[in-house]
Amino acid sequence: MDVSEHYIQLRLNFPHVHDEQEVLTTVGELADLLCCTMRNMNLIMNKFKENGWVRWNPQRGRGKKSMLVFCVPLLEVARERFDHLLDGNRMEDAYELATTLPITMREHLMQQMQHQFGLRSNGEDRGRVDTLRIPRNIPFKTLDPTQTAMWGEVFIVAEVFDRLVRYNAEHQVCEPSLAVAWESHSEGSEWTFYLHKGIPFHHGRILDSEDVKFTFDRIISDNSNPCRPLFGSIERIETLDELTVRFVLNKPNFMFPDLMSSMSASILPRDVEMNPLHPIGTGPYRLTRHDSKLLVLEVFPSYFRGRAYIDRVEIWQLPHSGRVESVIKHNIFPDAEPRAVQHEMQGGMYMTFNMQKEGPQHDVNFRRAVQQLLNAQELSQALGSTNTQAAYSLIRGRVQQPLKVDSDQGEPGKQQSEQIECSVTPVPDLSVETSLARASALLRHSSYQGQSLSLWVEEGEKMETDMVWFAERCKQIGLHINIMPGDPVYAVYQDGFGDCDLIYTGEIFNDHVVLSLVTMYTFQNTLFLIAMNDYWRHELEQECGRVVMIQEPAERLNRLIRLEDRLIQEALLLPTYSFKEEHAHHDSLRDYRLAGYGLPDLRRLWVKRSPGAAEEDTSYPVYIPLW
Repeated sequence: MDVSEHYIQLRLNFPHVHDEQEVLTTVGELADLLCCTMRNMNLIMNKFKENGWVRWNPQRGRGKKSMLVFCVPLLEVARERFDHLLDGNRMEDAYELATTLPITMREHLMQQMQHQFGLRSNGEDRGRVDTLRIPRNIPFKTLDPTQTAMWGEVFIVAEVFDRLVRYNAEHQVCEPSLAVAWESHSEGSEWTFYLHKGIPFHHGRILDSEDVKFTFDRIISDNSNPCRPLFGSIERIETLDELTVRFVLNKPNFMFPDLMSSMSASILPRDVEMNPLHPIGTGPYRLTRHDSKLLVLEVFPSYFRGRAYIDRVEIWQLPHSGRVESVIKHNIFPDAEPRAVQHEMQGGMYMTFNMQKEGPQHDVNFRRAVQQLLNAQELSQALGSTNTQAAYSLIRGRVQQPLKVDSDQGEPGKQQSEQIECSVTPVPDLSVETSLARASALLRHSSYQGQSLSLWVEEGEKMETDMVWFAERCKQIGLHINIMPGDPVYAVYQDGFGDCDLIYTGEIFNDHVVLSLVTMYTFQNTLFLIAMNDYWRHELEQECGRVVMIQEPAERLNRLIRLEDRLIQEALLLPTYSFKEEHAHHDSLRDYRLAGYGLPDLRRLWVKRSPGAAEEDTSYPVYIPLW
């Protein structure tokens, strides 16, 4: 242990002692605090004195106290040690040091650590190594493709695994991936896929049709698997030879190739037991480390679509930070303006209700009262930002007017909706007084009895601010709301809002909107479905089962629009706004493109070094929002 670390450890044992304040202690007591011998303690104290960190006047004799004075602030020594570790590229040791410090000091050092993130190009014996470092403050709960429901987890799954097909968002078609081709008979109830030859898994074995069969047998044989309803039409899987696999369905499914592009359809090796935190796939990156501090992806040189350019991806788990993302983003670009990449996210923020719990939320009049209170346009006018836009639908480019209600009778009137291709949402003709009056009338006709209700809101400054605004509006008409911020990871995997009545969260889609909607309504680990009761889960699964039987993609979308209309009419889905995500990166990073879920496509990213650039280590800042 470095002498500075001894000083930090000792200083932390005297949290209430100020600098230049005299402390009476003994060498034996100090040795116990540092878990060393008295002889070593004397050597350490002499080094402290040489550095000018302490004044120490030892007194000889058993039981006699010596005077100790700390001369240098703890943060000063910690910062010097922290910077030394970072300069030596010892990120893990620097992180360990920061976690031992009080929260205010930890935040200060974490701000310094931000400069270590982005892409770093290092010269090594084996040649140049490009490493992409990304900070994250939420641990990965699972990387099992059939379970994962969180944004950052999907990012890892996309790089570790491949699927039989991939979706081309630009042309809106499915294209070959692990399968070189596929076909179906005219009824759409049998689909045959033909695999590429010689595709290796990360552990070396070559993929064959038995791996495909294993992957989907694992799903359909487990009634508790959250993605089983997504593939519920599969009756059996046949391997015709090592490169040919046939799916026999129990009903027509003309959307079957699209389902095969889902992250849940990632192909697993049959000869390795699935480890949800250390999975094995065929993707461009293989997972080589995953613990509480660090997840590491190493490039897979044998990747069948060609080697990725970035050699290594490190995702560092950092302590929770109170600083907003814009500050983090700004801090990693100290010398120049970054190149920004904006992505208008599919999906958006919404409120729903915990239909698993008894309460007034089972009364449609109560839900519609909340619908009037959570007026998207008024929320946007009060709290909106340049990155958000009021929305009455989760489908981008579609405008849906708010539910019209007869405020005198408290009964729903005619809901008007239309599909419009535009970039600006028209302002609905709905005043604050009118929406509050409608909400009040509906609340009076509901079963609400004046009790205090709990509102679970996904942790985050923007969403929590939204709900403070909403709770104030509720208060004006006598609806009592208790806001409870929660971790979405805990909510998904451990039923974190089981005791709450209202839920405010968001759903992020990939570029395949129809598949995303079907997933939202059938994949059991979405927050929306977790909130629904058995009746609505069954209704949604049945309706999506009818959607996949439709041959025309446009008609599938129209059917899902009508389904969303029904959920909004029933006030089970209350959209509020859509948003844009912004990435920022150094100009030397080329082909920086955002793929599904607004995440970067690492398979295309490369680095253009300046002509004549030195071969020593080089950093290229980049901000990727995985928080």
